[in-house]
Amino acid sequence: MPQFTLHRLTSLILTAAGLLALPGAHAEPATVGDMPPPMAPPMAPAVTPAVLPPLLPPLLPGDSQAATPAASSAAALTEPPPGMPQYGRGTHGQTLTLTLLSDHTSALAPHTPYRLFLTGKKEFIEDTPSQDGILHGVTDDQGRTAWVWTDKPHDPDDFTLIRRVGDGAWGHFFQLHSSSSTKEPVPAWPYILTMRQRWGEQWVDLGYTTRQGATAYFSHDTPAVPISLSIESPVTDNHACFDELDAINRKFSQGDVDGAHALIGAMHCAATPQQQLNLAQLLLMVGRQDDARHWLMRAREWRFPQSLKPVDTDLLSDRLDVERLLGMPDLALADAQTLQQRQSRLARAGRASDTDWANNIAYFLADFPDYLPQAEAQARQSIREMGPNAFNQGTLGWILSLQGHSEEGLRLLHVAYRELSRNEELVADYGLALWQHDRPEQTVRLWDEAQAQCVWGRRLHDAMRQAQYPHPYFQSADSDAVKAYRQRCDAPRTKRTHRQPIAAL
Repeated sequence: MPQFTLHRLTSLILTAAGLLALPGAHAEPATVGDMPPPMAPPMAPAVTPAVLPPLLPPLLPGDSQAATPAASSAAALTEPPPGMPQYGRGTHGQTLTLTLLSDHTSALAPHTPYRLFLTGKKEFIEDTPSQDGILHGVTDDQGRTAWVWTDKPHDPDDFTLIRRVGDGAWGHFFQLHSSSSTKEPVPAWPYILTMRQRWGEQWVDLGYTTRQGATAYFSHDTPAVPISLSIESPVTDNHACFDELDAINRKFSQGDVDGAHALIGAMHCAATPQQQLNLAQLLLMVGRQDDARHWLMRAREWRFPQSLKPVDTDLLSDRLDVERLLGMPDLALADAQTLQQRQSRLARAGRASDTDWANNIAYFLADFPDYLPQAEAQARQSIREMGPNAFNQGTLGWILSLQGHSEEGLRLLHVAYRELSRNEELVADYGLALWQHDRPEQTVRLWDEAQAQCVWGRRLHDAMRQAQYPHPYFQSADSDAVKAYRQRCDAPRTKRTHRQPIAAL
């Protein structure tokens, strides 16, 4: 099992979630008209990004200009134009215009997926296709929504209108408010949303908050996977470069692939390896894996005179993150070994690091059958150098199980499970190993216990799907079984913001 360390994007999420005394503004998960906030796994290997409401630094200068309300199209229209879709019931109708902000401009958003609902809890748009009071659609060439009829007259500010990313049964967005008693929204604030994937935190959206302080709504099909919000990072802090990424993302969201590529070709912020890695993350986010690999390889190119010096360790770690997300074991192993060598030199100099690169890369390589020998070698190296612990013994047990050494593999997984019984990756691997070695009854008992303890996460989701285990989350999102599970398991949990030592076994 890997002990993931924080990269510079997610470290600020954790800081914000853990230091409740920081001044400024804070973010609250949106709850009106939204799916319930995603449940964080009760335990994670070492530290993973928090999904608790992050804090903001002081209010952005110039917010008063950025927060100027956009005019409703209803000001000019008293009835829907020919061909405009219509929803709702009543005698009061209007269409709204989706406007996207940056830190210095605003622009209409044509041909952009949106999510629209009445913000008040006691009112909703009737007769929407989903019958839940929420309207999903795509704006027209003027950035307008469908025509909405209501029983009562409503101002545009009575609605929440946000960009929509994805189209699944689960979703979430955040709203940023000031810490003042009035809880003023924080508009035009740059952010990045990430979702935990099998091999790290993947960008799923980026942009600026709306005049109501809302992020885009990210929708997906994986039940209750944690969504993280980053509002301060090297990526968001450089507004000129972030604006380029934001503009490209808008083009992709509008389905304008040629326009997006034209913007990429004209970028000023695609010259350095770090900027190229950021672009690779964006392209992976929008499903352009081949393009993402291209920019990753650009980031790895030899260049004069920079390549005369070793690659910066932070950059190397970021590069490894992208290589893992793209499923590139050769490159990931090479970079992980370089990081191991640097770590060994630091240890000899009395400056040891707690990142177990050997164990982390071993667990990653285990997903690639042709790399199981290298995975085993890395896991054993971790045990030699870091000492045996629940993480590297669990990793080695999983690898041995995949190689067919069921007795020793299951023994090590059991030893690790005694220490990490609420670690969703270990619970997933142990249960799947039992199932693969013809012990389905033990798998069911193990996962029944995990379900009782509200253990959940992306890896456990995939393992249970593979073994066809009937978890409540595999029923429809609005089923009684899901509601009952969430009511029992969705209570807030404190997530630790520093590494806790694991005793050697």
